[in-house]
Amino acid sequence: MSSSSKITKGKSGQIYEEGTVTFRGKTFTSGGAFMGVNKKTGKMGGLLYAYPRERSVGTWDGTIKIPAKFTRIYRDNFGGLRQTVYFTYQGKRFIGTWFKSQGDIVRVKEIKAR
Repeated sequence: MSSSSKITKGKSGQIYEEGTVTFRGKTFTSGGAFMGVNKKTGKMGGLLYAYPRERSVGTWDGTIKIPAKFTRIYRDNFGGLRQTVYFTYQGKRFIGTWFKSQGDIVRVKEIKAR
């Protein structure tokens, strides 16, 4: 198995990652994980991947993993499983929702101190 990825860290702290993994002659490509600044709110947010066994969130191929706290699992109004995730990255605090029923995607946003 081989893998390659492209990671860019911009001045506003965003991460963009494209990953390619080759396994048994087949190549799989990820759309990547992304965190950037929302122009309307001024807060960072985006999509990351859950690594619950390692208690972390990060990029698709795991080249960046950020320690995280996973809370209890709950059901949404449509019966899907969700889990809230908290972490700190580059000195900023984040909250995320892991849509467990739909895979490893965690939608995250920055928590601003008041």
